[in-house]
Order: sequence, then structure tokens, then C-alpha cells
Amino acid sequence: MEIKAELLKPYSENQRLNFIVNYNHNLGYEIRETETKLEAWGYTGEEKEAQEKKRVNNLTMTPLDFIKVLESLGLSLEEINNFLDSHLEIKTQLQYCNLVYCGVVKNFTPITIGELTITPEMIEHAFKSKEG
Repeated sequence: MEIKAELLKPYSENQRLNFIVNYNHNLGYEIRETETKLEAWGYTGEEKEAQEKKRVNNLTMTPLDFIKVLESLGLSLEEINNFLDSHLEIKTQLQYCNLVYCGVVKNFTPITIGELTITPEMIEHAFKSKEG
């Protein structure tokens, strides 16, 4: 986190309240009071990116939903089944897990099934679309 704004003492109660409303209530920054000032702390760009990456990697869908995504990309059930039969680790995860995680699927990409190459970006898009 980094300091986004400061309000140096002395300040009026009205200035203090306006600072808190603006930076905490409106912008979501954490307010810290020191002996000499009020500080508004917020996440850096890198921290925000890491949080978003973690959020996306933790998006889920059911295995059946994931199979439907593969079908929507143009794959037939036969192509999907043939691929899974030759990739037992992936097949096992789809059969025995309640949920499929975006980050786990991305670890297997890029995957080529028939004429289609599935990229990490395609996987993220599918999971984000499912999430709404």
C-alpha cells in the first residue's frame, strides 16, 4: 500500500470529516491518523493487478459447464472425449472435482484439440463470462 493523500495538522473538524468522506467512503482508501496528519492509504497498481489475477484464477464453474464452453468453441463431444482419454490427469480432475478453477485450467494451456488451440486468454474470457 502507498499513501494516496495527506491532510496535515492543524485542520478543522470539518476538513477532517471531508477528508475521511472523500478518501475512505468515496474512494475506499484506508485512513490512518498520525501525530502530524491524516493519511489515505490505497493499493498500488501492481497490488491491484495481483488481486485481480488472484480473483480471476479463483473463478469456478462446474465440469459440465466447462464441457459446454469447449463445445461452444466448436469442439464436438467426441473430440473432447478423445482428448480426455489421452490426458488422464485432466480427465480425472474433470470427473472427480466439484468445481473447475480458472487458474488450474490455465496451467494446462495452450491446449490443441483437433484444429482448435485453446489459450489462457480464451479460458479467462470463458470464466469471466460465466461469472457475469
